[in-house]
Amino acid sequence: MIVLCTKTLNSLKHLVSTKGFENRAAEIRFFKEVKVIPMQYLIYYTEVRSCELRFPKIGVEEQRNFLEKQVDKVNRFFGKHTEFLIYLDQGYEHFDKHYFTRMHLNDAPMVKSYPYYKDFAFNTSHDEVLARIRAFDLFANYLKSKKQEMEKVATPVAPEKKKSKIYWTGSYSALVEMLYGCDAMSYFNDGNMNIGKIIEEIGDFLNVERGNSSRTFNELKNRKHSRIKFFEETGQKLLEKMDKEDGQHSNL
Repeated sequence: MIVLCTKTLNSLKHLVSTKGFENRAAEIRFFKEVKVIPMQYLIYYTEVRSCELRFPKIGVEEQRNFLEKQVDKVNRFFGKHTEFLIYLDQGYEHFDKHYFTRMHLNDAPMVKSYPYYKDFAFNTSHDEVLARIRAFDLFANYLKSKKQEMEKVATPVAPEKKKSKIYWTGSYSALVEMLYGCDAMSYFNDGNMNIGKIIEEIGDFLNVERGNSSRTFNELKNRKHSRIKFFEETGQKLLEKMDKEDGQHSNL
């Protein structure tokens, strides 16, 4: 792209030097709308090439610092040309004969910058500035993508948790009662684990939609009848199961 843009600019320069312009309006249109196209891409790809060549090969922090310096360079450039940016943004044209013709070149010397493509017979005071504005817009997007790509590589992706095939089909209050009871017996980490975390972890494993466990526990405490309904009913069911199995064994 650098070679192609350079060849294009050489061809345009040859046309300008041999044919010139019909009038001042044609000259303005050329430097403001035509030459700026290959020029902006020449600048953009020159910046990208330089960035890729100088980008640190190892060290995430060094890479971040390098990209931040590139971003600062872009921001300084735009800050330096704020008035010209406003002129372009508002669609003004009253200074075009000063910015985009060569007749006032000595009154407004060309901005000194990287030697992308300089020729005093083929430059105005601001055609390169306009090209750099457009190029740095593209370069800013390139830097943003570069930073996102780098951060994606630097940040390991957490492995996706395997979904449990076990589902809790009891009520949420029953689960809360059971786990609060186990916590009261210090059955989880010798009682050194937060009950809310216990309910979240086991609830996730049992594919239970999260609820407000502390509020549910308060509701259990305020029950008018049994406050440990789950344990009483579960205990009764377990005894019945044992008695039934004992009866079956005795019949055998």
